[in-house]
Amino acid sequence: MKRLALFVIAMMTVTAGFAQKGKVSAADTYLSGNDLDAAKKAIDAAMENEKSMNWPKTYITAAKVYTELYKNDKDDEGVMKAYDFYTKAIELDKKGNAKGKQKNKYQKEIKFALTFFKGDLTNAAIDAFNSDSYVPALNAFEGVINISAMDMFKEEAAGVDTAIVYNCALAAYNAEKWEAAEKYFDQSIDLKYGGGDAVLLLNQVYSNTEDSLKMGENLKRGFEVYPDDERILTSLIQFYLSSKQNEAALEYLNTAIEKDPENSSFYYARGVLYESTDTEKAIENYEKSLEIDGKLFNSLFNLGVIYYNKGVEQTNIANEKTDYKDFETAKKVADGFFEQALPYMEKALESEPTNADVLESLKGLYYRFERMDKYNEIKAKIESLGSN
Repeated sequence: MKRLALFVIAMMTVTAGFAQKGKVSAADTYLSGNDLDAAKKAIDAAMENEKSMNWPKTYITAAKVYTELYKNDKDDEGVMKAYDFYTKAIELDKKGNAKGKQKNKYQKEIKFALTFFKGDLTNAAIDAFNSDSYVPALNAFEGVINISAMDMFKEEAAGVDTAIVYNCALAAYNAEKWEAAEKYFDQSIDLKYGGGDAVLLLNQVYSNTEDSLKMGENLKRGFEVYPDDERILTSLIQFYLSSKQNEAALEYLNTAIEKDPENSSFYYARGVLYESTDTEKAIENYEKSLEIDGKLFNSLFNLGVIYYNKGVEQTNIANEKTDYKDFETAKKVADGFFEQALPYMEKALESEPTNADVLESLKGLYYRFERMDKYNEIKAKIESLGSN
């Protein structure tokens, strides 16, 4: 009788185990019939029961159920839950059963399921991105990358999915996950995917994190990879200008002008560089920029300032003269510089009619030349702007 009792107990234990694993089969059946609510109920019960909670098949089925729940708008996080379930199934399958046997028994089934799931995960990532849900989008895109990198896919791997890497970067950037954005933009540039946009967006990441050292390195690399992208070259020049690395800025400006000799901004920038070392070269470059774009405010104003300052310096020289004739001669030279400054300032005012610096400069010039009608006109304009 005791033996019979033990046999009955053993049979009850086995039956209970099969009953719980039967819920996994039931979930599969419900899923085939598109009864998602019943499938969810069955698989949730199987995942909570100790008899089936460590069975790889449970989580393979759970992943399929939750993927369909997501696709049918029944669980917004269903696809990422499914990703976690597949990960759990792989983990359990590698361990095997309680005795350490039957390892990787379900690998082919998992691999087959994941092959289709990658498409579902990619679509979910795109949907999240288009809905401005950037963190979920990043998580889903990263999931696609992680699946592709699994050992089971290594034999038929066709290399890194460059578009997914770049999408990871974009999602991380929009989510302000700067570390992840740096990682994926950096990888995209290495893969030569995303063009100059990848370089410039990575530059913005470094700007947001105030990492100026990496900004310069990134732009230099970007220029090497995409030498014909004027945006990168312009950004590189601006970086060197703002960090006062004038020699490097001049080197890249010369390259820029060779590539695009009709770009007025490049001549203006080179004029700015030369102002502190060679005024005549600065004037030459400002004038060249105006030959291309006669309304370029910065070149007009800077030329006006150069000649105005020359006039001030020459006036100081004249005031030091003790002989009247020498004074008059020096004063005429000063007036000549002021006369040269005047048309540039007038054209600058046409470009920016309310610029305070231009208005003040013109007021002084008109007063010097005793053009009181113009002087009063400018004076009134300055006063009206001050009262607004």
